[in-house]
Parts: sequence; structure tokens; C-alpha cells
Amino acid sequence: MLKKVTWDIVPQRTALVIVDMQKIFCEEDGALYVPSSRGIIPQIKKLAELMRANTMPVVYLRHVVRGDGSDTGRFRDLYPDADAQFARSNPAIEVIDELQPQAGDIVVDKLFYSGFHNTDLDTILRMKDIDTVIICGTVTNVCCETTMRDGVHREYRMIALSDANAAMPYPDMGFGAVSAEDVQRIALTAMAYEFGEVTTTDNLMQRIAEAVKQ
Repeated sequence: MLKKVTWDIVPQRTALVIVDMQKIFCEEDGALYVPSSRGIIPQIKKLAELMRANTMPVVYLRHVVRGDGSDTGRFRDLYPDADAQFARSNPAIEVIDELQPQAGDIVVDKLFYSGFHNTDLDTILRMKDIDTVIICGTVTNVCCETTMRDGVHREYRMIALSDANAAMPYPDMGFGAVSAEDVQRIALTAMAYEFGEVTTTDNLMQRIAEAVKQ
């Protein structure tokens, strides 16, 4: 039996979380460039504009560290260049120009994969009485999925956008190389089965527009 959830949209209780759409990931000269991230920019931009037009919170997550090794811990073990790549002083940690935060938007800096881990994201959402969180950005199966998992653990109704999350290919780590397309398909399937709703940007925008009219 197909297991699928579709949440009712209550505009005043719904927030958009844009994950790591930073220059380091989303520009061709970025140290950790994710090629498919370019294709999701239009969807994120139009959804963010709709959210702002209806006074629905838009939150940006950025992966940012001090740069002196004092706060990277295990992340530095996994990414030896993390202190330089994600340092506050590195211009590449800024959100890409196409998706620059606007007045009233919220920017949350994080040290690891999840937007909830040792940040004030949960406090911000609860202060705004948010119970439904839309996830988009990069990388689908890493920071996006980890944030979605953490959100479910905190009792939020989580929604991932199938056409506004970007995956990356993986080299052979002993099990064969994996394409970005396969990573995306498996990650979205796991999200939809285990953690919440997965839908398209257009579907969600239509539901928001209908809910606003009510």
C-alpha cells in the first residue's frame, strides 16, 4: 500500500527554509560546487516571492564556521579544508546573488548539516507559531534531509520540494559511483516514506494561493 502524506497548508503557520544556497555550493568556481543547484534557483525564487507577498517567513540556512578550528570538530575530520572553505571571512559562504535575502527574511548560520543542530532555528519557528516547514536547497540527501529529519523529531510537519532540492553525484566509495539523479530519487523516496511530504514547487504554490484566499 502506498504510504504518502499531504499536509493542509495554513499560511500563517508555514515557513520556507532555504538550505545552503551559498556560493561555495552553487557557483561554478565554488570549492564544493553542486551542478544541479543551478537548476533549482527559479523554483526557489518564485516560491520565496510568494511567501513574502503573503507575510510567510522565509529563512535562509548558511553553513558558516569561525575558521580557526575551534568549532568544526568532527566536520573538520570529514572535510579537512572546512575551516578555510566555510570561514566567516570567506566570501563564498554568502548566499548567491540570485537568491539574496530580502528585508524581513531570517538568516541562520549552522556548524554542521542540520539547520536545527545548535542553532536558534527551532526557537525562531516556535516564536512565530510555525508548525509546517518547507525545505528546499542543497544538498538534497545531506543538509536538506538532515534538517527535515530533525524537524520531524521536533514535531514539525515537513515538506520537501522535489524540484527545488539539488543532489550531487558521488564517486566510488567502495560500492560503485552514484549519479546525482539516483541520489535524488532515493533521497526523495526516503523523505516521502519516512519523514513527511514531498511535492513539486508548483503544487505547493497552488495550495498556498488557495489557502490564502480562504
